[in-house]
Amino acid sequence: MSNTEEKIQKTEETTVDDVDDDEQGGLDDDSDEKLTLVSSEENNPKKFEISKKAALMCNLVKSILEGDTQAKEIPIKKVRGDILELIVEYLKHHNGKKPEDIAKPIRSVKMERIVADKWDADYINKMSKKTIFQVILGANYMDLPSLLHLGCAKIATLIKGKSPEEIKNILADDSKDAQNVDENKEDN
Repeated sequence: MSNTEEKIQKTEETTVDDVDDDEQGGLDDDSDEKLTLVSSEENNPKKFEISKKAALMCNLVKSILEGDTQAKEIPIKKVRGDILELIVEYLKHHNGKKPEDIAKPIRSVKMERIVADKWDADYINKMSKKTIFQVILGANYMDLPSLLHLGCAKIATLIKGKSPEEIKNILADDSKDAQNVDENKEDN
């Protein structure tokens, strides 16, 4: 081996050996950085602390941070506190890792058979119809496709195999139904 080859080999060995075994973060390493998402209420908005990694699942947050890299509080203007709390719960669970896509068309009425993560099924199954629609709207506004698809899949399971009349009843706004019942009582 020539002197030049020996020097190159020693340099390569030194470079590899000098690297610390501890994981080192790069310029984009913000694993412990926190953001605060703020709900839409004018009086007493709710604030939710969340890791930047989890929040970046939302394309809305991503685009805001591209425009203002120093932003620590992000207003979510069209999402109420109770719904934002559910969305933050979803984001924290997935922590920046995109869940598996939901196969379409929906082949079952059981969410456990549709999603890969049982937590997702339990999360969406515990919600009322009205809440699911609010979460869908919030996920759409925040540009969070995985949650949007999860909510839509749940609604699809509710109407799968039903007649048009049954679908109409299932999708009917519960508050309007209650209002109609009250109006009918007043007429009698």
